[in-house]
Amino acid sequence: MLKTIKTILTQDKERYTVPRRVQDIIPITCIWPDGIFKVGGKFAKSFKFTDINYMVASREDKENMFLTYSELLNSLDSGATTKITIYNHRMNEADFEDTSLMPMQGDWRDEYREEYNRMLLDKAVNAEGVMQEKFITISIAKKTVEEARAYFTRIAADLQAHFAALGSKCVELSATERLRVLHDFYRAGEENFFTFNAKDMMKKGHDFRDYICPDSVEKYADYLKIGERFARVIYLKDYASYIKDSMVSELTELNRNMMLSIDIIPIPTDEAVREVENRLLGVETNITNWQRRQNSNNNFSAVVPYDMEQQRKESKEFLDDLTTRDQRMMFAVITMVHTADTKEQLDSDTEAILATARKHMCQMATLKYQQFDGLNTVLPVGVRKINAFRTLTTESLAVFMPFKVQEIMDKGGVYYGQNAISNNLILCNKANLLNQSAWLLGVPGSGKSFCAKGIMVPTILNSDDEILICDPEGEYAPMVEALMGDECAVIRVAAGGKDRLNAMYMVDGYGENDPIIVKSQFIMSLIEQIDSKGVGPQQKSIIDRCTRAVYREAEQSGIVPTLSTLRDKLMQQPEPEAKQIALSMELFTTGSLDIFGQHSTVDLDKRVIVFDIHGLGAQLKPTGLLVITDTILNRVTLNWKRGKRTHVFIDEFHVVFENEFSASFFNSAWRQFRKRNAYPTAITQNVEYLLDSVQASTMLSNSEFVVMLNQAASDREKLAKLLNISNEQLSYITNADAGCGLIKYGSALVPFVNRFPKDTKLYSLMTTRPGEGKFSGQAT
Repeated sequence: MLKTIKTILTQDKERYTVPRRVQDIIPITCIWPDGIFKVGGKFAKSFKFTDINYMVASREDKENMFLTYSELLNSLDSGATTKITIYNHRMNEADFEDTSLMPMQGDWRDEYREEYNRMLLDKAVNAEGVMQEKFITISIAKKTVEEARAYFTRIAADLQAHFAALGSKCVELSATERLRVLHDFYRAGEENFFTFNAKDMMKKGHDFRDYICPDSVEKYADYLKIGERFARVIYLKDYASYIKDSMVSELTELNRNMMLSIDIIPIPTDEAVREVENRLLGVETNITNWQRRQNSNNNFSAVVPYDMEQQRKESKEFLDDLTTRDQRMMFAVITMVHTADTKEQLDSDTEAILATARKHMCQMATLKYQQFDGLNTVLPVGVRKINAFRTLTTESLAVFMPFKVQEIMDKGGVYYGQNAISNNLILCNKANLLNQSAWLLGVPGSGKSFCAKGIMVPTILNSDDEILICDPEGEYAPMVEALMGDECAVIRVAAGGKDRLNAMYMVDGYGENDPIIVKSQFIMSLIEQIDSKGVGPQQKSIIDRCTRAVYREAEQSGIVPTLSTLRDKLMQQPEPEAKQIALSMELFTTGSLDIFGQHSTVDLDKRVIVFDIHGLGAQLKPTGLLVITDTILNRVTLNWKRGKRTHVFIDEFHVVFENEFSASFFNSAWRQFRKRNAYPTAITQNVEYLLDSVQASTMLSNSEFVVMLNQAASDREKLAKLLNISNEQLSYITNADAGCGLIKYGSALVPFVNRFPKDTKLYSLMTTRPGEGKFSGQAT
């Protein structure tokens, strides 16, 4: 036997004592608040790591993930036992209701809140409702807890670095968090009743095991009865010579509370090489002896038997792996426990799991008269009572890939749909991201405006945040008016209309540095939209000079300037270029589009404001979009000073990037939104045009949140290159149904499906499909 294995088996050896009470089946003898447990003669600590999108990655990305995971396994300490655990458990309904459902507020909107909550609950119940958590538990023999703590501190940094390379986050678990996992397994259905306070426990003289142990445990030959539920522990008995990397995810697909654990004991390379060399020497000796016997019988042409030749070949390959391919020898045990409400269901589930293993040419078997030992081996405690070891190399162990698909279920998150692979809800809280800039991209009819309304509805019903919407097609105003009543303002900007906006209005704090520079840039953008020839260096100087003069005079008089004021100032300048600029502005000051050139006539002090520019027509929409963005920037700055968050939605966003100064102004405004507690969302269908602009593509690539619905072929190629989307992931935005696609959330790309129930009042308010909904006559 190898020295390392012999040492670990000696350390793991414990004197057996007959359990006299339920608490005695829990193998933990002592706990510390930082999450270190004493188990037998060892100390153990658990870490929780997040999933990554392995299932939908390209072949090349999968290979990179596989090699990175192999590096993680190679880094494991040979003096310790490592346990990787996958824990499937049902969603905690009480937690879900507390964190995801809207509380009633006793106003007329409660009927919409009830409807939204009912929709979320139905989706959660109809989904598999199984959450998957992943843990890695390290157990090591040390003399004191201080030594163990120093060891775990070093290991934690190492693990976090390796998981970060995979795109996963690894965090240490405290004692309360580790006990919570055990409580939820032992007492499924009672997750809401877990309370543990170490100080209170010590004061009352309680045992920590009292807080997590089940009411009763009955032991049978091949199963356990834990409380009212049945459980069975099985282990991987025979391994196939070739195993697919999807085996672990298939074994844990069953819609039940279950755990699968892989116990790993790495062997030092020098010891492993000596062992393999000795075995190879033994094989060569057997072959030599066999040939000598054949020669003594005058059989000089005998071929070495196949089994001996195979042993020689495999031993040489193993030695080559250890010495030249950076592989390590690992001893592994794979165990699994699954639970059911009835014995019949348990037997049926066991057969399903065994069939899945057989499909992969492996054999799983039930532990006979070792169910307690098996259960303690599976749980992420740090104990291993089952010694059904299998010798593996790093790569052959890495095939048991614990990763599947990333879930997004943030506390306080907004519902975006269901994960297309796991079917679980996708709840995104953009506050958790590095920046809150968002994009909604898709061809006409793919569900962009419906998705935008899906973000607005919970924001209106379940927060005090303000919402500003630039609405080029007049499709958001009806829904906002229905949900907000008198608490919203719908500003209909149209030639000859009564609603006017002062394009020169500027609040204190406007702009990033010098507000006059930003306002000058805005005027240049406006002139550029009017005059296709653009703005030259002479015009820039004149605009900047006049803008500064107008605001200087306004500061003295206390009267807010308008575009008409600026035009008058331009007319006073001696340069002929100034007259040209003034002439360009005539349409917006004294002409038919003076809606932006005079003092404002609208009340902007409302929680939700919709700027409806449908009446401007296609020619003037870019100009209207520009003025409205400037107005929004003022409002965001004002809210920021009040300590209020603002959600900004700008539709047909691609239009403003057709000109240089407009693009520059929008780029500046976008940065200011982020810095001033505003969550900007750009909505566009023409991704290809958008990405032709360097500034727009930079804004998109730097954004942490992107919803991609069905995309045109040329758009798909550009997005794939910009956001590093694999061909497998692209399939989710190719000929996708309305409301289905991909979400880029931070570094994750998650495929989603969003089928909102059509028999609801909210759907009738949100849909823009012709013939559907309450406002089907509106523009779509």
